[in-house]
Amino acid sequence: MLRVNRLTSIWKLSSPCRTTSTDITGQKKSGRLKRTFLWFYNPFVTAAKDYRDVFLETGKKMTKRPIKSSIYLSLFGIVSYFWYKNPTLDHYRDVSLSNHHKLLMLSWRVRNKNSDQFVDTVRMLDREGRLAHRSFFLFSVVYCAHVNSELREFSKTFLAPRWAEYLDRIVDIGVLGRWYYMENAMLDYDINEDEWK
Repeated sequence: MLRVNRLTSIWKLSSPCRTTSTDITGQKKSGRLKRTFLWFYNPFVTAAKDYRDVFLETGKKMTKRPIKSSIYLSLFGIVSYFWYKNPTLDHYRDVSLSNHHKLLMLSWRVRNKNSDQFVDTVRMLDREGRLAHRSFFLFSVVYCAHVNSELREFSKTFLAPRWAEYLDRIVDIGVLGRWYYMENAMLDYDINEDEWK
């Protein structure tokens, strides 16, 4: 009995707030709200302090070495510009559609056959759902997928192309909002070279 009394007295001393039941509910609620607030608030405050310290230290280092910091800032600016201007698959579809309309406005006698063939191939791949896009942060690649994008999940293992075939499947490369194979194909789209032969 003595042992049980000693344990209960230790338990009562170790618990911080032993009061009546009405006080307990009020204290628990206020403590719970405070803990919840601090649980959300503390990570933001520590992150803000960390970022402030990083910016202050970076500013001190930039004043010590201005040439190195200007080179780093210019590289960061160039990479950000490349990332911002990196074209997407929707952009490629818009460009191919507008070039298709340009070619349709011309007579078949005047159209360049290379331009017409390239744009028709791109439009056919788009209709079949076989145009795929990969972004490599600074540039994008549009390539011909092996199967339709809806069936790609089912055919990953059996119909996946080999690594050597990927270079042959590239349709276009986009950098800074421009698609280079499409631009090269549309250089002289209104000049039929067979007309001069």
